Amino acid sequence: MNNKLLAYLLQQCERSPNAKFYESDLRRISSSDFLSLKKLKCLSFDQYDFEDENYVDKQGGERFVRKVNGRWLATSTEDSGISPIYLNEADLNRYIFNIMPLLAGIKTENSLARSIDAVTPRVWFVGVAQVLQNTVGVFLAFISDDEQGEAELLGLRAKIGKVDDILVLCPTYAPKAQELLNKFAGIRLTCLTFKEAFSKNNYGINFSKVRLVQASEQQVQRLTPQQTEDYTKYAYLCQDRVHIPGTASLKRSNDIDINGQKIKMPDGAFRVFIELLVQLKKGKGGWLTMARNEGEYQIFGRVREPLTGSLLGKKDGKTIIESNGSKGYRISTHPDFVTYNLTNLKKHADPLVQGFAKKLPKA
Repeated sequence: MNNKLLAYLLQQCERSPNAKFYESDLRRISSSDFLSLKKLKCLSFDQYDFEDENYVDKQGGERFVRKVNGRWLATSTEDSGISPIYLNEADLNRYIFNIMPLLAGIKTENSLARSIDAVTPRVWFVGVAQVLQNTVGVFLAFISDDEQGEAELLGLRAKIGKVDDILVLCPTYAPKAQELLNKFAGIRLTCLTFKEAFSKNNYGINFSKVRLVQASEQQVQRLTPQQTEDYTKYAYLCQDRVHIPGTASLKRSNDIDINGQKIKMPDGAFRVFIELLVQLKKGKGGWLTMARNEGEYQIFGRVREPLTGSLLGKKDGKTIIESNGSKGYRISTHPDFVTYNLTNLKKHADPLVQGFAKKLPKA
């Protein structure tokens, strides 16, 4: 987002989405940014019609342009006493801002579903993100004030279909009136400036700024900004809290606390669970390829079975022990939500569990 010219263009488009820009003016802001945006196809050439259009000078005056002795001469159409001015090609080369490359960049960077679509001349639908258990419809809008914001944005929910929350990205506009903010909150719409929504170097959206409302029947974790970013990046399916005390109240049956409920897991399944935990704690999404012989994949069912019934939202075990369909498995909750007694795990009766425990970070 460190592009001075792009920031200028977006700000001007908030005032007028159909604004037109002369090359000489754009180059004065940044010649390198001008060339970069042309290469990215963010600037589309707009042919100047000398017969039907007048040239508008920097004072807003209209001028008639003609070529005299090989040079472009612009004379006032309003006052013959105003001195004519000479123009070069860059003064007459005109561009309009093409928003599609920007929308495509945002969609790709955030892995948004569905197709980009223009809603109005000022508003574009960019796509849908899955954040935690919520679907978030993402829009970009050119809004200049609260009156325009109310007119353009309050009806978005009727135009997007079923989503839990709406995020509207605006270059610089932020709603000011408390009454309007209350109306937005009523339809679960969050309006963020680019500065609030994006990191400095790319179009990755910080979804922690969106006021998500969880629909789970049970209370879920309140997430830190880093945890929200991790859920967006790695798409964990659950927010369940797990504690592994490393004890076994019954022979060959291991104690696990999940969302405050105590359950038992048999040794073979527990061994696989701890192996998956080691991968989860590496903080890179938790996926582990676990090749098994034909018929041995039943072990994952035995891991899931005791967890089912204790998960938030009454999910089944396939959500927390997730499969990618290609022999990859993971514990699909945030690494911060799984705790353990490392001392007890290192003393476990199963040598394999002891070995995995040595790879776990200190709790």
